[in-house]
Amino acid sequence: MRHVHVCLLPTEILLGIFTIIREEPGTRDSLKRETIAALARTCKTFKEPALDVLWENISGIKPLISFLPEGVVSRTRNQKLKTSLRGEWKIFAQYARRIHSLAIDKCNLDEISEQVVEALVSTPSLALLSNLRKLQWLDDRGCFFPLLRTLLVPTITSIKLGIDSSELWLSSFSKSALLTFLGARCPSIRELDCVYDGHSDEFSDAISEAVCCCHELVHLKAGVLNAQALVHLASLPLLKSLHLWLSFDVVDKPPTNSIPMFISKLDELSITARSHTSLTQCFRNVRFLSCRSVVLSIDLDWMDPDEPYDPLDIPDLIVAFSECFSPVLEELWVHSDFGHHNERILDHRFAFGFDVIAPFLQFSHLTMLDLDWLCTSDIGDEAFRNMVQSWPLLKDFRFESGDRWVVPPSLTFTGLVHLIQHCRHLRRIDIHFSACSIDANSEPFSTTLPNEMITCLFVGFSPIVDPKAVARQLHVLLPNLTHVVRYEWGGDDDREVPFVKGWNTVDEYLELLTEGAVLREKIGELWEES
Repeated sequence: MRHVHVCLLPTEILLGIFTIIREEPGTRDSLKRETIAALARTCKTFKEPALDVLWENISGIKPLISFLPEGVVSRTRNQKLKTSLRGEWKIFAQYARRIHSLAIDKCNLDEISEQVVEALVSTPSLALLSNLRKLQWLDDRGCFFPLLRTLLVPTITSIKLGIDSSELWLSSFSKSALLTFLGARCPSIRELDCVYDGHSDEFSDAISEAVCCCHELVHLKAGVLNAQALVHLASLPLLKSLHLWLSFDVVDKPPTNSIPMFISKLDELSITARSHTSLTQCFRNVRFLSCRSVVLSIDLDWMDPDEPYDPLDIPDLIVAFSECFSPVLEELWVHSDFGHHNERILDHRFAFGFDVIAPFLQFSHLTMLDLDWLCTSDIGDEAFRNMVQSWPLLKDFRFESGDRWVVPPSLTFTGLVHLIQHCRHLRRIDIHFSACSIDANSEPFSTTLPNEMITCLFVGFSPIVDPKAVARQLHVLLPNLTHVVRYEWGGDDDREVPFVKGWNTVDEYLELLTEGAVLREKIGELWEES
């Protein structure tokens, strides 16, 4: 069979080949673009598919006007690009129609003059980039919003608005007007990322109006949304991820007496709040019928550092959470940090028992559970055993280890054994417990299969007695454990780290026990060979 010459391959195959060249890992972007540009100049068959791949994803305005004839593009005294576009729109359109993805940031806009902006805004065609699918605009200066408006076309399916990849938009009248325009202009949006900083009813209503115009949303990151937008989102069957902010301590109730039921199978829900109270109120006003992963964050910048929360807020929050989500939940992450800045880490009033945690027991599909933001020092070994039996699929478990609590724990080494015994898939454990010597010949230690997947154990400020015995027990329970991690006081705090000497001794013995285990394994292999 004769080989087909590459020039006779169908356009779809050529597009695939050129795309592979563009996305090849380990090669500089400039070199890949030069290669594709050279292919475009090779022959007529290569030209169109190569140019399509070359111009599909563009960063900045500069590449868009770089192909224009000499004299059309020049530079101002401060080295900004300027242009005198007239009859060159036909050439411009030949390249602009190929662009599907455009990323613009502050640096890109700083290198063009007002003349370029005016020329691009006054394009004679219906749209500057008629086939644009994805737009990333990382700048919040109102003087460039006319250009942004020109880029908003009905074909857009993904848009990100911000200052840079991590900072948020500041609310303003011009942004509110732009967002009101966004929903109607781009009704096919599937991914929308517009998280703003600060609370503004006007801005919230604007982004909510935009969201209500989007019926194909799959991924949404937004600031505070009103109740009408939440009702709309709850009805979207394609929604997969949702990131919201809650305003102060008030969450609007739905416009009707019915509670919004999110029917879509959310892979991820992320909620940032300014207090536990606002989270509780939110969970009472919505229902997530099928959500896989939940991330809860408390915005510490908006909280009183002296009174971050009342201990009585936590039980209500956990009850509301358990009523809001279904048992299919797999992951619960909580980003919160209160304890180490004040004396509440020593206050037993902040300690909770089994009854407070009990509402979480219904989530039997959990693979990740973050309880390190709670002081659970009143939970003993038997209560802990009843808890972990409800979560047999756990892979990542964090228990009272996140806020440097030093209230003495009721949980002992026996509780850790219960955890290993009932949660056979664990790969990470962060736990606050009282490490002590136990009888290795008694249950549950004697009947627990060791976990060989865990190599590191985080213990926070866990108290310890008889470090050598604890090291031996850990080695039997977790044979591949190489070291133990604990907290250190941060900043200018000169307090002595609790129990640091005992855990240092554990580390030393673990190293010796691990080396001995490796040596015994090698000797065993030699015996088998002989």
